[in-house]
This record gives sequence, C-alpha cells and structure tokens, in this order.
Amino acid sequence: MKTNSYIVNNIRWLVKDISSDVLKEMLSSIDRGKNCEIVHNGYFKKVLKYTNNQHSFYIKQYTTRDAIDAIKSLFSVSKAHREWNKNHLLLRNNLLTPEPVAVGEKRRFGILKECFIISKAIPHSTSVKDLLFDIQQSSTNSVLSKKNSLIKNLISHVKTMHEYGIVHGELHAENILVDPNNVTAFYLLDLGRAQFTRKISLSWRIRELSRLIYSIVDTCTNQEIKELINNYTNQLLESEDRIFFHKAVCKEVYSIKHRLWNSRTKKCLKNNNVFKVARHSNYVINMRCEWDVNTLVALINKHAFSLKQRLNNVIKVSNKISITCVPVSHNSIKSVCIKEYRYPSALKGFFYSFCSSPARRAWFAAHGLIAANFRTPKPIALFEEKRAGILKKSFIIMEDISACLPCNKYISEKFSDPCNKVTSGKKRRFISCLAMSFKRLHDSGTYHSDLKANNIMIMELPDTWDFFYLDLDRVCFNKKITLAKKIKNLSQLNASLSNCITYTDRLRFYRAYTGVESLDRESKRILQALIQLSIQRKHIWSPKTQIPQISQIHKILL
Repeated sequence: MKTNSYIVNNIRWLVKDISSDVLKEMLSSIDRGKNCEIVHNGYFKKVLKYTNNQHSFYIKQYTTRDAIDAIKSLFSVSKAHREWNKNHLLLRNNLLTPEPVAVGEKRRFGILKECFIISKAIPHSTSVKDLLFDIQQSSTNSVLSKKNSLIKNLISHVKTMHEYGIVHGELHAENILVDPNNVTAFYLLDLGRAQFTRKISLSWRIRELSRLIYSIVDTCTNQEIKELINNYTNQLLESEDRIFFHKAVCKEVYSIKHRLWNSRTKKCLKNNNVFKVARHSNYVINMRCEWDVNTLVALINKHAFSLKQRLNNVIKVSNKISITCVPVSHNSIKSVCIKEYRYPSALKGFFYSFCSSPARRAWFAAHGLIAANFRTPKPIALFEEKRAGILKKSFIIMEDISACLPCNKYISEKFSDPCNKVTSGKKRRFISCLAMSFKRLHDSGTYHSDLKANNIMIMELPDTWDFFYLDLDRVCFNKKITLAKKIKNLSQLNASLSNCITYTDRLRFYRAYTGVESLDRESKRILQALIQLSIQRKHIWSPKTQIPQISQIHKILL
C-alpha cells in the first residue's frame, strides 16, 4: 500500500489516493464551515461530511478524554490509526468497508491531543437500520419480499465475516451500510474495536448476534428474528446446540436492553454531552445542555407571577401541585409546561431532602420512558429549591403538548355519535391501539400507579395514534408486574373512560390487551373482578343499567 506523509496545521498525516492539495483544501473548507455538514457532535468524537466536485468524504475526529488517556497515548496507537489499520485489513479479506484515504495525529511532546481519519463516502447508501424502518412504513408485497431478502443476506454476510475470524466489536444495524437498490452488498463501519482471529468462540458469536438483533428488534417480527437466528446456526451447530444458542441470544438481547436503558436513563442525573447539573441561588438544577440557566430561571419566575396574578395560563392549582403554561422562544419550542411540587409538611420536606422527591422521580421516569421508546412530554429541566439543606419546592419544566387532547376529551369529541359507521370503525382501531400501548408498557416491566384516562394525552396521526403518558412521579421500571397490579391499572383506565365507550368496546380492549380470542373461565373471572373494582372507584364510568354478562358481550364480538 503506497502512502505519503504530510504535516498540515501541526497534524502529521498519512495519506493514500489523494494529493496534499486536496487534503489542504478539505481541511481549509472544514475550518471555514464550507461544503461540510456535522453528522455527529459529541464531547470526544465528531463526524463531518465533506462534499466537493461530486466527491464526498467522512472525517472523524477523536479528542483525548483525560490525563489517563493522554498517558496511554504515549505507548499505544491512536483510535484513528487503529481504525485505519483494521479497515485496510478488512479490505484485504475481500469484505467491504468505506475506503480510508487519510489518517492524522496531533501530538505534543508525544502526547496525543486529537486524531483524525478520512474515508470515502459510499454513494447511494443508507444504514440497514434506516432501510428497515422505511420498509416498516410500507406493507406492499414487493417491499416485504425485499425485507426478507435483506435480512437473509445480512445474516449471511455476518456469518461469512465470522468464518473469516473477524469480530466487529460494535456490530449493530447503524454500523452497516447497504444500497437500497442492491441488498446484497454490505459495508461495515466503525471498526476500531474489531478483532481478527483464527476461530471465533461461541460466546463471541452470541455477543455479536445479540447486539445486531437488539438494533433491529423494533423493526422485525418475532418470527423474522427466529428465522434470522436459524439461518445463522444452519450447518454451524447441531439441533440441540441451536436451541441453546437461540436461548442464549435472547437472554443476551434482554441484558443489552436493560443495560443500555439503565445507562441512557441515568444520564439525566449527570454531566455529559446531553445534560448538565448547575446551581443558581437556592436552586439545584438538572437540565438539558442546549438551554441557558438564566432562561430557565426566568421561566420559573414567570410561573410564580402567573400563579400570584391568577392569569389565564394557570392550568391547575392545589396545596401540593401547581401547573402553568409559559410562552418561550427556543428553537422549535413555543411554550413550556411548568409543574411545581410543594411540600407543606416540614416532615416531608426533610424526608425528600435525602430521598428522591416526587419531582426528581418524575424527571427520572420521563427519561426512562423515552429510553424505552414510549412517548411523554420532553423534559427540559428539574429545579429543586433548598433552604438550609431542606427541600421547599421543586419544579419540572417540560415541552408543552397542549395541541394533544386528554384521552377522555378526545373520545368525547371523536366518538360521541354511536350511529356514525365511519367513526365506529375508527373507534375500534383506536381501542386496539390504546390496548397495545398498555400491553407494551406492562410487557416492558413499566408500571404507572395512577394510569387514569386523563393522564394519557392523544396525538392523532394519519393512520394511528401516539399516546403520551403524564404524572410520572409514581412510575416504576424493571419490576415484575403481577396480575393484581395489571387489574388495578386496567380498572383505573376503565373507571375513568367516558360512557361513550360501550361494554363491547371495553371487552374489545381487554381482548386486544391479552391477545386472547375466546374467553375461558379464568378470563371471565378476571373481567368480573375488573368491572367490580372499576365501579368501586366511582370515577367517570358509572353504569346506571345492569351490566350484561361477559358471555353476552363476547357473542356480540364474535
């Protein structure tokens, strides 16, 4: 491999297939912000795309994290140089990856400050993740056939890579490129952690495949995942070993899901590239980095002024809770919702000074739901006001979703006419979607202790609905949800739904939630308990007529 060496702007470059003039022009354009776009911008890693004269390149920049990494750099190659070596090694094994054309290091007294790798862009390509997502939006037979071919070719490519003795290290669907018009050629990205061995152990195969499956699990059915694993193990393992392999992969996928969820959720309590912890006067603030502290403090002051003057933007006021909607101009956000938690009891204020307050629990739960791919108003900041170390008040600032409607209001406006056949069919679809959202919530191990209808906001989309969950200070994660808790949640919703949701609709919801077609004796017993508990709650649903027998409603559905 023929390379040339250059020094540009105190960076020592090793270059292949491009001249020094092209390199200088590229770096100069990046410094001026010309012909380039930021693809990723993290604390220690930045990715840019440079385009000029119909040629495109990706530039990765790695910055040394801390003193320990700086000392390590004296005795080891940089991340960029390691990726450069492994990319070329992969190409020599006749596997595809974007061709690297330059690698650069900036050192001072031998200590690495930053390093760069420049690679050619692959034209007309997209990530496997994005292609699967696009396919998911369409349901035509030709597109579904393309999906089957894509998955089959993908796992065949991964199997071939492993047979060469190559472990990727970060194998997921966003690190694999493919041409949407040719789903047979795959390009591997981010090879910095790749390993080249003679034979890959079964544990490494399980780890690699689990990470790949986790990255596509939300765009593939269980049957497609099962076939993917079977295609990988064909001619590789005996039948008994295949069963073990399948169970081990599923277990590892769950472990990855839990580990990543935990990591992403806890980020909201620490300083990182998304969140920061700040102090202002008596406030301790957890906030998103793109917001300014003074702007957020001004919003809190406007909230207090609105409550004092009893303005129209006040949504709710009580001894413990106050909610206002405050206008703001920040990027695409036009207004925010501020929820204030008060602690009139000195004992509770003292207790919450050392344990998580309701506001802090709601802040954590909101990010937990988002990490688990559920919808909730985007949390912006958490304020906790302490005096002499004792918690007095706390606030959560979140995006305003007043364009959405509370569940009951939406139902009353859209489905109040029982004779309208068009809305009747739409109501059936709505009930099924709501039930599946509940099922997904419980299946993920998420339990909301106060899941009334008005704690669910509805956003109507062209073919479906988005459900936003509110009042999150009593949400629990990663716990086994018992039958009693499921019945409690279902009765909370059932009791708080308006009467235009008929008995038949309610039973249809239950069938969609449980996935049962016919009701056995146990299901009928659960339904009877659910109805009795709903009536005892004395919320909105108060049946004035005798409730039909479960079997009678079931006959109507059939």
